[in-house]
Amino acid sequence: MEPERDQHQPEDAWESLPIDFLIKILRDHDLPISTLLECRSVCKKWKEIIDGPELRNNIWKKSVIGFNASRENTAYFCCRDRWITRNLTFRPNELVAADGGLLCFGERFSTAYIMYNPVPDKILPLNVPRVIDEEHTVIDGMLECKVVGLVVDQSTKNFKLVLGGVLVATDRRRTLIYDSTTCTWSWGKHPFPEQMKDVWGSGRSVECNRCLYWLVWDPVRRKMKALLIFDLEEGTWNALLEESMEATPIELQMAAYERHVCLLARNWSHLEGEFDRWSDVINFLRNPMVRRMDGALIRRAKDLYDRALIRRRRFRWNMDEAMVGDVIRRFIDQWILNDSRVFNFYATGGSDAFFVFDELEVVKYLAEFDLIFFLPQPPFHSRYRFQYDSIADDPWCAIIPSPRGSAGQGWITQQEYIAQQQQRRMQEEVRV
Repeated sequence: MEPERDQHQPEDAWESLPIDFLIKILRDHDLPISTLLECRSVCKKWKEIIDGPELRNNIWKKSVIGFNASRENTAYFCCRDRWITRNLTFRPNELVAADGGLLCFGERFSTAYIMYNPVPDKILPLNVPRVIDEEHTVIDGMLECKVVGLVVDQSTKNFKLVLGGVLVATDRRRTLIYDSTTCTWSWGKHPFPEQMKDVWGSGRSVECNRCLYWLVWDPVRRKMKALLIFDLEEGTWNALLEESMEATPIELQMAAYERHVCLLARNWSHLEGEFDRWSDVINFLRNPMVRRMDGALIRRAKDLYDRALIRRRRFRWNMDEAMVGDVIRRFIDQWILNDSRVFNFYATGGSDAFFVFDELEVVKYLAEFDLIFFLPQPPFHSRYRFQYDSIADDPWCAIIPSPRGSAGQGWITQQEYIAQQQQRRMQEEVRV
């Protein structure tokens, strides 16, 4: 026999809790993301609170590592203790630039770009006009540009999207810039570097001190060619050409770390001697904002990874021995140091950093507490591996979340975007 319900007791006691009380509990007690996700299913009110702006700052904290699984139309983001999944229903879905809290998706030779803010899960479709100031942007049905860069103002959340080396006529290239403050495309005043016209391989841009940086390489010879720099204030280009093409590896990478552009290799074998082997990139280091990456932090990440590797695998030498420091060091000396391991380094300009290893495991360095630790295993661990081709297609990025959204008009949900596309197709069919 069921107990009689108090007639003054509401049907759902959870619904009767004051909103201010709920927000204080959910926001101020630093609950893990996994707990907050479970709380969303309690009732409609809780779901609205957790999805609302009051809690976004608490869920998306500081720097975040992201992964774009374009083949599955999905993106993954790890903030603290749980990977957050976002379904991407738009096209194009190739990650071409990232900065601040925004990601930019594009496609080679296409005029369409999609800006994406994963926190509110909203997009801003951008289409390059076919003609700007009587200058054609599309030649033979294609928009061809050499590099794509993005910079986000962290205070205003406005952004600029830079297309460098846009082909406008036979053997003539210009710079095209979208400014979210005016919602307009415009041509840059200064010419694109002449020596960069024949180069088409580059990594994603890095923003530092109001400049955009790209590593540009020769995909045929698999060697670095230049460090390309665009000054956002002056609108000028500078190309630091590598004088020696004999030793510079295409595996060179860079990241904005501690307010500098840091260069480092992707391979453990280049870590010894504080990167003394890299005399061949000395021309890049002539820029005052560019420096070699300090090897101390990388060695800490390497040591953490090596120790985890040892504990996961049982070798003959450690079957009956305790996992003491001497044993670990002996194994590292004999096995790991001779192993050529691949890793990628990601940062957003400050002191926090991420390391992604060839086993698709992610390590985060939290500078505030001087901690270095593994993030939860990615949900796509078994489906993706590092692949280094003549053109890098890097699905990883680090961003600073923008919980309060992005500046400017035109931001819509993915559902609204799909509805607009369907309506546009119907209108085109009617015209036909």
